[in-house]
Amino acid sequence: MKTKDDFSEHAHLQPSASTPPPRRSLVRKLLRLVWGMCIASLVVRAISGGGGGGFLYPIYTELPDIARLKKFRPSLVTKVYDRHNELIGEFFIEKRALIAYEELPQNFVNALLAIEDKRFFDHFGLDLIRFGKAVLTNIQEMRFAEGASTITQQLTRLLFLSREKKVVRKIKEMMLAIQIEQKYRTLEQSKEKAKQKILELYANQYYWGHGAYGLRTATKIYFGKEVEELNLSECAMLAGLIQRPSAFSPIDHPELAKKRQKIVLTRMVAEGFITPEEADQAYQQPFEKKELPERQVNKAPYFVEHVRQYLEERYGRSVYQDGLQVYTTLDLHLNEMAEKDLQKGLRTIQRRHGFKLIDAEKTPEELQEKLQYITEDEWKNPPQVDDVLHAVVTEVSSKQINVRLGDYTGVIPAKGFEWTQKNPTTMFKPGNIILVDIDHIDEEKKTLTLTLNIEPLLEGAFLAIDPKNGHILAMVGGYDFKRSKFNRAVQALRQPGSSFKPFVYLTALEHGFTPGTIIVDEPVEFLIDRQTGKTWSPKNFSGNHKGPMTLRQALEDSTNVIAAKLIDQVGPHAVIETARRLGIHTYLNPYPSLALGGSEVYLLDLVSAYGAFANRGYLVEPVFVTKVLDRDGNVLEANVPRARQVVAEEDTYILVSMMEGVVQRGTAAAAKKLGRPLAGKTGTTNDSTDALFVGFSPSLVSGVWVGYDENRKPIGSRETGGRAALPIWIDFMEDALKDTPIEDFPVPAGVSFVQIDPETGLLTAPQCGEPFTEVFKKGTEPREYCYQFRRGASRF
Repeated sequence: MKTKDDFSEHAHLQPSASTPPPRRSLVRKLLRLVWGMCIASLVVRAISGGGGGGFLYPIYTELPDIARLKKFRPSLVTKVYDRHNELIGEFFIEKRALIAYEELPQNFVNALLAIEDKRFFDHFGLDLIRFGKAVLTNIQEMRFAEGASTITQQLTRLLFLSREKKVVRKIKEMMLAIQIEQKYRTLEQSKEKAKQKILELYANQYYWGHGAYGLRTATKIYFGKEVEELNLSECAMLAGLIQRPSAFSPIDHPELAKKRQKIVLTRMVAEGFITPEEADQAYQQPFEKKELPERQVNKAPYFVEHVRQYLEERYGRSVYQDGLQVYTTLDLHLNEMAEKDLQKGLRTIQRRHGFKLIDAEKTPEELQEKLQYITEDEWKNPPQVDDVLHAVVTEVSSKQINVRLGDYTGVIPAKGFEWTQKNPTTMFKPGNIILVDIDHIDEEKKTLTLTLNIEPLLEGAFLAIDPKNGHILAMVGGYDFKRSKFNRAVQALRQPGSSFKPFVYLTALEHGFTPGTIIVDEPVEFLIDRQTGKTWSPKNFSGNHKGPMTLRQALEDSTNVIAAKLIDQVGPHAVIETARRLGIHTYLNPYPSLALGGSEVYLLDLVSAYGAFANRGYLVEPVFVTKVLDRDGNVLEANVPRARQVVAEEDTYILVSMMEGVVQRGTAAAAKKLGRPLAGKTGTTNDSTDALFVGFSPSLVSGVWVGYDENRKPIGSRETGGRAALPIWIDFMEDALKDTPIEDFPVPAGVSFVQIDPETGLLTAPQCGEPFTEVFKKGTEPREYCYQFRRGASRF
């Protein structure tokens, strides 16, 4: 074991990150140092009201007003939390978390005093003894080998002054240091408490490197722990960083950091804070390099950005400085599922239409930027089987593709790219960035067996809302936030296609129609403009016509002609009024084509409106921020659900029953496999430029949009809402609801169930075939029997 003298022999070592400056002449140094001592003496006399004030008065009048120290509040991080209080986002200029003096580890305080200012608790802001010793040392060394700034002087630089090395700045620093000490003694009514307050402010204000402002954040960055968990070794290393954080960073310069730590420990021994044995034990502890945490937490980027825009509009730039605590409605687990399901679905759709390299037209600079992000984000952790990751092509042949993923190499054999039906030599060259599935890992050899995947050009959006309180649980605005920050869930205006039809059918129900009402599916023409004679003829997706059918059947099959006839009978303006009641705010064209989703809407409005269907006709305005607190815990705002009944419960239930049929027998029948009551509607626009599905259970409503950002670009042949969007919705709802009890949609008292003949919409009879149990508002049930009008006895 080393003795105290053995450990102390290193006290003179001062590692340098750069070559020391050339020596100046001894005479010049002597003159400057004597001048410095004179200035120090004059500063003390000036501040205390003695002679010399006239000489320094012009400088004194330029000093910043330290009265604001009484209300000084360091810049803090605004934190955003999900519904389970998990941190999902941060906004800041300086990443800082406050710490009180009582929370400072004594080892850190001792280390700081030993290396920076051992007479801190005794002096009045300037350490004249240290100043004199520094003069002598610098004369002996014939260079500036030792400084004399106290902790309070350093604090003046952090709060008020620049770091430029000028005599006037140094004089201001000394004056301010004395003023700060006097100010805090007045405020705290105690010299010791004043000193503690200065240390607290210093520990919170200092920059420790790697984006860490304040001791609490620095502890997290360097050691991945809380301040109270710091040991002696770590305290000494943090105190050593203060002189030059970038030069002595244990992450970037571990050897220099250890040398600096040794100097701190030696000083602590010399000051009697620790024994040589404790110093040696602390020094022997290795620094365990941690993965640097993300500089800015952002676990749900589209949602967090939506929150940021709202906060900035409401609170201005204080969002980045005032340390707000923002509590939101997001469920991070559900949001991560939505991200995964949307990305998987978009890749699946893109694969159906052939492989295309997404980066083919990017510049070398853009590719380098993308590779840097992949290296820092995707490749920082070892790959796992079933991961979908980017890789860089290193070699291509007709039989295999060789790639690199960070420290791993991988091979895509022929079966891994056969789905492209292309020779890989025609698709790739070394340096291309591609997407792969991880099939097998040989950890010992660091090799991977892979399957080629595809990064889609296609975009999409996803939203999930709790219909009972309007809370937005998941929000995904695109395939990848890094690729595009445009939030298609709340910012994109797109045509909803047939997912708009429920507004038409609801209006019809309110106007006396029933699910059993018969309308004929047949070629039809509508006059659009009387002056020009312009007409419009709706076409069914199938291109065929089915003749007479009930409204239920028409909605289940998404028959365009029936929807167009309905809006013509109830009037476009009535449908618009219904949509407005349900929260559709965008402009809606008052033409028959509105029935087929010919006007643009926001996905958020559409999903929220469907939420009213799930919630017995009560619309709850979407909520995404529940509460905002200031740094002291005071409530700045609290948002509670605001519900209003916009549709009668009976009409709502009947519409929901019809939309359940869409899932049970119609265009969304694939969702029937989920085995619980669900309702919804598919939507597809002309030429398949947009594909949607919005659906719900009694407790969860969610919607998917798929398409290209270019409005008129088709997704692909036959890419309907049921084929492109519905599978994404099914994957999400299956996971989101799997641990929840099965719920039925509540039946209101004002409806009745009657068996009808689905061919005629009338009461059933044995001779009319298979009956169907239909729901009606009481008093609207059919009174005639099917055999009176079946096949031949015309009812139309």
